[in-house]
Amino acid sequence: MLSVIIICIQTSSNNAHAGDNTFKAGDFTAAMDVELGAGYFDTRNTNFGVGRFDIITGENTGDAQWFEAYLKPVITAEYLIGSAGYLYGGVSLIAGLTRGDGDAGGFTNGTEDDIDNEYLYIGWNSGGLFSESLGEEAISLSFGRQDYHIGNGFLIQDGNFDQLSKGTYWLAPRTAFDNTALLKVKTQDVAADFFYLESDSDQDNTDLAGFDLRYNTSESGSIGFTYFHILDADIHFYGPRDGMDVYSIRANDINFQRLNNFLFSGEYVSQSGSGDDGKIDADAWYLQGSYTFSDASWSPTISYRYSEFSGDPDNTDNVSENFDPLFFGESTGWGTWYQGEIAGEYLLFNSNQTTHMVQLNATPNESLSVGAIYYKFDLQEKNYYGTAVSDKSFADEINIYADWTINDALYLSALYGVAFPGRGAADAFGGNEPYHLFEVAFYAYY
Repeated sequence: MLSVIIICIQTSSNNAHAGDNTFKAGDFTAAMDVELGAGYFDTRNTNFGVGRFDIITGENTGDAQWFEAYLKPVITAEYLIGSAGYLYGGVSLIAGLTRGDGDAGGFTNGTEDDIDNEYLYIGWNSGGLFSESLGEEAISLSFGRQDYHIGNGFLIQDGNFDQLSKGTYWLAPRTAFDNTALLKVKTQDVAADFFYLESDSDQDNTDLAGFDLRYNTSESGSIGFTYFHILDADIHFYGPRDGMDVYSIRANDINFQRLNNFLFSGEYVSQSGSGDDGKIDADAWYLQGSYTFSDASWSPTISYRYSEFSGDPDNTDNVSENFDPLFFGESTGWGTWYQGEIAGEYLLFNSNQTTHMVQLNATPNESLSVGAIYYKFDLQEKNYYGTAVSDKSFADEINIYADWTINDALYLSALYGVAFPGRGAADAFGGNEPYHLFEVAFYAYY
C-alpha cells in the first residue's frame, strides 16, 4: 500500500499541474480540477489494548490496519451577464473506497466502495453591480449541494461524516451539505451570511437556519457572532437536536500591534431550547494563543489551547447537557477540530471533555513543516457516553508529524501518535496499554 503512494509520487511529480484546466468562450468560463487522495493507517493496542469494535457487526477485530483512497473530479463554471454580475455553479463526483480492517473507530469495516455526487449548486454574484456603494462582488446567492463553513470550523465546517458504506472515514473527502440556501453580503470590513443547511443521515437529517455576522479587524483576523435554530432533526448520539438554539461569539487570529508575532483566537457557544425529544442546556468554549519566533532558524511557532465542552451529569432526566459538536471539522491543520489523531478521531468528539493542547511547529524550508502536539484529555463528568467511570482523567496523547509540499500539486503527510490511558479511559474500555498509531497520506491536485 505504501508502494502505491510512492509510485504515484514518482510518476506524477514531473507532470503535475493544478488549476490550469480552463475553457473559455466569450462570457462563459469553465474549469475542471481533479483531486486524488490515498492513505495508509496502522494502529497497535487499539482502544488501549482491548481491540477495535466494529459498529456495523459488533465484533472485536483486534488491531486495525487499513487503506483509504478517493478520486474527486470537480467542474465549475461562470457566465457573465453584463453589468448584472455573473452566474456560477459547480458539480462533482466522489469515488472512494476503504480496504483492510476498516478504521480504528469502527465506522467503516474495509469493504466499502462508493460513487456518489458531491457538489451540485448554482448561484448568482453581483460582480461590479454594487461596486460604488458596497464594493466588488458584494452579494451572492446560491442553492444546492455545496460547502459552507463558519470561522475555523468549531461549529460548522463539514457537512458529511464519511462513515459506513461511504468509506474514507479519515480522508473525509465529502464535505458538502445535502441542500443549502446561502445569501452572502460583504463590504470591506463587515460581512453577513444568511443560511439554510440540510444534512444527510450521517448527521441525523438535521435542518437548520440562521445567520453569521463578522467584522474583519484592521490589523488581522476577525470577530464574529452566529445564531441558528435547528428546525428538525432525528434523535442524536449526544442527545436531542430538534428545537435547539445555538449562539456563538468568536475571535479568529487576532493580532495585537505590540505583539506582532502573537495570534489570539477564542469562541464561546451556548446551546439551549426544547423540542420533541427533550430540553437542551449545553455550552463550550476555547481560548488559544500562538507565538512565532520569526527571527529564529526554522521560524518555530508555539501554541497553547484550552477547550471545554459540557457533559451531562444525569442521563436519566429530560435535560441534555452534553455539548453537541454539530458539524465541526479540520480547517487550519492538525488539531482543528479533531483534537488528537487517536482521541479526537476515534474516542472523543468534542463533548463532555476538557482538553489542554500544546503545539510546536517549525518550517525547515518552504516545502516542509514539522511539529509535535501534546494533548491532555479529561472528562467533564464522570461518564464516557453514559458509562460510569471512577475518574475524569481520560488520556495523554502525543502526535509527531511532517507535512511535505512536493510541488504545487502534490502533498504528502505523515504522523506517529501515542495515547496513554488515564483512569477514566481504563474504566471505560477495560484496557490500560499505550495506544499507538501511524498514518501516511498523499494528495494530488490536477
